[in-house]
Amino acid sequence: MSLSAIGDSGKAVDWWFIYKVPKDAKAADKSGKPATGFEYAYFDSDSKALAGSKHLLNDTTNALRLTLQQLPVSGHPTVGVVYYNDEYPSSLHKTNNDDKGHCKGVLAFDTAANSAIWLLHSTPRYATPGSFDFPSDELDYGQTFLCITLKDVKTAEAIATQMLSQQGPQAYGPTLPKAAGSVWSDLTAGKFTLSKTPSDITFTSKAGNKFRSIAKSRLWGQDLWSDEVGDDLGVNLDVESWRRGTTPSTTDSNKTDDIVDVVDVDFGPLQFPYAWPETKDHAKWAQSIETTGKPAADWVCIADINRQTSQSKRGGGSICFQHPALWKCLAQIDQVTPPELKKKTK
Repeated sequence: MSLSAIGDSGKAVDWWFIYKVPKDAKAADKSGKPATGFEYAYFDSDSKALAGSKHLLNDTTNALRLTLQQLPVSGHPTVGVVYYNDEYPSSLHKTNNDDKGHCKGVLAFDTAANSAIWLLHSTPRYATPGSFDFPSDELDYGQTFLCITLKDVKTAEAIATQMLSQQGPQAYGPTLPKAAGSVWSDLTAGKFTLSKTPSDITFTSKAGNKFRSIAKSRLWGQDLWSDEVGDDLGVNLDVESWRRGTTPSTTDSNKTDDIVDVVDVDFGPLQFPYAWPETKDHAKWAQSIETTGKPAADWVCIADINRQTSQSKRGGGSICFQHPALWKCLAQIDQVTPPELKKKTK
């Protein structure tokens, strides 16, 4: 089998992005009907705009389900799958380890077809191997998902190697072929060698699109966003994440760029009639912003760790890439303060 991100069309795509709407977000159109929590906005490598999907996340034809249902539940001779989440699915009845990374996703590969995918997302207790149900309480919040068709198995191994030194994920439900290398067995067994220095690696998708995985371990002890991502990209950032308690400085560690918190999300400008406050959003994403003397550079980042002081003690990361069309859409939905830092949309 050849693993690939499967889009809303049911066909393979290079990558896709999903933004789930929180339950009870009230529609701003004439219906005023509250969201069920299964509605989502969708964008992929062939899209021109981020738009409301005709599918729901509880039907059988959405991109998330179509992608995950490729993965075997039990042993396969050539396919390896590693699920990870800082909160185990409830059905596994396992105790969470807070020393493991605050990171969520699925990394899978097929040695026979030399193919691989990486799904990074923000939903606790998701996914259970072989099941596509959402934890009922997580329907209450906005969530983000990014799935990339990787260039090859070697690329997946490079990402797994970074996880061993940085994210330190809490893995579960793994199925690995007998021929899988030590990087995979170490990852599933939690045999990490954590680094005190963050990591920024560039990798490519199957179609040759470039992405950067910027990650940190719990030993680094600083904020991923203001102390690493902002510096590495050299841009100002709007950051949407789960903010509870103290938040870090709004100036990056180089004292050259601003890191601004998103306080509301409004899809109205994109003709998807839902809006909600950040208290209803568990998504984790950022975009570069344009301010006086500093171009936006069209960076989009999808992550699994929050901009919270307490998160300095957790491992996690962000996938960043430049994409003018998706950047422009995200620039229209986020609402930030203070107003003097609000960017100019293209």
